[in-house]
Parts: sequence; C-alpha cells; structure tokens
Amino acid sequence: MRLDKLLGQAGYGSRNQVKKLIRSRQVYVDGVLVDRDNLNVDASLQSITVSGKELEHAPEVYYLMNKPSGVVSARKDKEHQTVIDLIRSEDQREGLYPVGRLDRDTEGLVLITNNGPLGFAMLHPRY
Repeated sequence: MRLDKLLGQAGYGSRNQVKKLIRSRQVYVDGVLVDRDNLNVDASLQSITVSGKELEHAPEVYYLMNKPSGVVSARKDKEHQTVIDLIRSEDQREGLYPVGRLDRDTEGLVLITNNGPLGFAMLHPRY
C-alpha cells in the first residue's frame, strides 16, 4: 500500500497533510528517512515511525457472515443497513469491507476483512 494512503487511513490527516508530514522529514520506514510519499510499504512487515512514534499495525481480521435478506453488501449506505453495521461494536476494525457482494434481497455467506491484498486476490480474475 502507498505510504500516504496508509498514513491517511491511520488518522494522520488527508493525503495532502500526510505529504506535508513526509516533506517535513518526520516519517521513517525501517529507520530510513522517507523522502517521497508514493513509497509502497507493508505495515505488517515494516516498521513505520511518524514524529518519533511507531505506527501500530492493526492485525488482519476475517469474519464469515451469513448475510440476511434486506442487508446491503457494502461498507456504508444511507438508506439500508449494511453487513458492517451487523458487526458488534467491539469487533469493528478500521478498513473492514465485504469481499464481493450479494444483492440486498439475497442471503448467503459473505467474507468481511480488513486484509486488502487478500480481498483483491479473491476478486481479481487473474487469481
């Protein structure tokens, strides 16, 4: 994942704010000063330090849900309840999303995770 996107998701601000943070020489990856915002990183394998504090890697989680009829396979929806809404608040994690989709009126098994590479691999025809 791109470093600027990762830091934005971690709460360090918008991508523009993160780019300013990087340009101000406050971000290190594996102890090396970062000089570009489009660096690809893997937070599960690399140490990322921002303003002297190490970024904590949130572990990947995997939920299998029997999606009931009437619920939308989406992260957010203004009109309908989503599969993410059905997850208990203590089990909510940043970046959760359903892998694939089922129609609102369909019920069935849905994988919900925060593991982006796995979700991509499961949906991409190349895999």
